[in-house]
Amino acid sequence: MRIEIDSVSKGYRTPTGEPLPVIADLQATVHEQEFICIIGPSGCGKSTLLGLLGGLHQPDSGSVRFVGTRTATGPMTSIVWQDYALIPWRSVVDNVAFGLELRGVPRKERREIAMGHLATMNIDAFADSKPHQLSGGMRQRAGIARALANDPEVLLMDEPFAAVDAQTRTLLQEQLLQVWSADKKIVLFITHSIEEALLLGDRVIVLGQRPTRVVEEIVVPFPRPRGLSTERDPRFAELKEHLWNRLKGATMAAEWAEAEGRK
Repeated sequence: MRIEIDSVSKGYRTPTGEPLPVIADLQATVHEQEFICIIGPSGCGKSTLLGLLGGLHQPDSGSVRFVGTRTATGPMTSIVWQDYALIPWRSVVDNVAFGLELRGVPRKERREIAMGHLATMNIDAFADSKPHQLSGGMRQRAGIARALANDPEVLLMDEPFAAVDAQTRTLLQEQLLQVWSADKKIVLFITHSIEEALLLGDRVIVLGQRPTRVVEEIVVPFPRPRGLSTERDPRFAELKEHLWNRLKGATMAAEWAEAEGRK
C-alpha cells in the first residue's frame, strides 16, 4: 500500500470569521513499509495533516488516496496522541481493547489480543491497573498498544514522546522501532526533535510555515538498527545542522506572524 497526498489544502475560520489557511497545495507520497518523520514550526499544520490522513478532517481541495489498501472502505488507521488519551475509569487492558470492543470483537478474544500487545510493550503486569497508577512512559506504552491492537495499516503518531523524560523517550524509541521492524506498518510520526526524526525515520519531511507545504524531503542514510552510536556519525551532525537551518527561518517567521496576529 502507498499513500498519495495530492495538492491538498485545508483551512479553518477564526473566531471573527476570517479565513485561516493551514495547508496549501501539499504534495507527498508515502510508500509501503516506510517510517516517515514530519518536522516543522509550531502551528504550521502538522497535526491537521495527521487528522486528514486519519479521516478526522476532509481536505478543502486536493485528495488523500490510499492505494492498495486491504479493505474496500479504506485502510485502518490508528492515532497515538501526545497526551495518552486513555479513558481514566477503564483498566489498562480495557483501554487497549476499546477499539476491538467498538468493532464487536468478543470479550475473550479482545482481551487476548490486548494482552499480547501489552506484553509486546512490556506492561502486561499492569493490565488491570487504572491509567492514573502508571507512569507517563507506561501510559504511552498503553497508548501504543491500543493503537496496535486494531492491526492498522497506517500508524499515525502526534508527538507521542514529547511529554516524557529523556531516558524514557530513548526506551520508547527503541521499543517502537522493534515493534515496527516486526511488521513494517506505514508510520507517520510528528516530532519537534530533529534528533528523533533522524533516529527513527526512513525519510524526514520538512514542512514550512503556515499555510504549510513540503519544503524538503531527505532520505536518512544511516543503517538500521540505530542507536546512540548513530549520533556519533559525522553525517548525523551535518544533517541535524542542515535541517535546523531549514527550520530556523520558518520558525522565526511563524513566531512573528503569531505576534502580529495578537496586536
